[in-house]
Amino acid sequence: MSPDPVAAVVRRYRWELGWGAFTAANLVWMETTQDWISIPFHFIWVSFTLLYGFRAWRSGLTWLLAGVVVVSTGLLLTEAWADGTMSTDEMFEVPLMFGMFLAMMLHTTRRKAAISALEKLSEQNARMLERERLFVQNASHALRSPITVALAHAEMLQLTAEDQSVREDVDILVDEINRLRRLGDRLLLLVTVGTPASPHLVPTDLVPLVDEALRRWGPLPRRWAVTADDHFCVLADRERLTLALDTLIENAVKVTADGGRIELSVRRDRDRAVLSVSDDGPGIPPEMLGAIFERFAQVEHSGGVNGFGLGLSIVRAVADMHGGSVTARNRPDGGGAVVEIRLNLVNERTEHAPRTPVGTAASAAGAT
Repeated sequence: MSPDPVAAVVRRYRWELGWGAFTAANLVWMETTQDWISIPFHFIWVSFTLLYGFRAWRSGLTWLLAGVVVVSTGLLLTEAWADGTMSTDEMFEVPLMFGMFLAMMLHTTRRKAAISALEKLSEQNARMLERERLFVQNASHALRSPITVALAHAEMLQLTAEDQSVREDVDILVDEINRLRRLGDRLLLLVTVGTPASPHLVPTDLVPLVDEALRRWGPLPRRWAVTADDHFCVLADRERLTLALDTLIENAVKVTADGGRIELSVRRDRDRAVLSVSDDGPGIPPEMLGAIFERFAQVEHSGGVNGFGLGLSIVRAVADMHGGSVTARNRPDGGGAVVEIRLNLVNERTEHAPRTPVGTAASAAGAT
């Protein structure tokens, strides 16, 4: 059943129709009264100006309605002046009110133009960001195949190379290809944050996650330590949370000299689990503490070591997609930094396999 066109027009212009009835009533009042003629006159002009401020009609309709109001009120005031019931100076109220309305119309028109320009700019920026996101996403996907092939051939050369100098060159090649793969994975993660496919949250115990990270990074010549108050279960995308943890550890390794201490810890802070990585490196300059989670922000340490770059923006993105948060601070003793990821706990009890007491065998395994 098609909608009633008359009802549709009434709904669309209900405010204008209501104002028209109000104005007609005031015009009748102006015609029938003599001593109080200025009161309905001002009611008409004030209501007309206020209505335009909310509706801001097209210029043609605006000038038409303004002309009707000027002519109708002007004629009635002229009639009252001719009858001697209105002084000459009161006749100037018509152009005065019309001037006030013109000022209102000019302000509203400029405001509409500014809003329209901002909306167009916002749409252009949104389209540009979407194109950039799709480009990075497509490029990251397209790079996966050649990187995988190159890495496979490099690892084959790594196994078959007999000459020591060749083997060293191949080791560097493998490291750089792995670095390129990690960069592609991180860029892909950044552009997929907030999409319907991300994240895939499942109950995840943080302690085994930390243990696995220690097994991956433990062979590096650092003094490793792990502390955990208890087993803590959170809803997490395990792959992405692992990437965030590896990123924090990688940053800590970069700023910690051989033999330096890196500590991984899991603890509870009220209704949240806190996953943290601390090091005994040079720390974070105070002026950078509020900016290190921005994309491409970097901290130049002594010796030209880039302590932070794209990595920490990945960590923040992962924390955000989990409904958590990430913070960074310097250790109170003046040596090193602490980065903490806070995630919401879930009430899920699971059976856990016995693990080596933290801070003993685990720490010794990583010390060289």
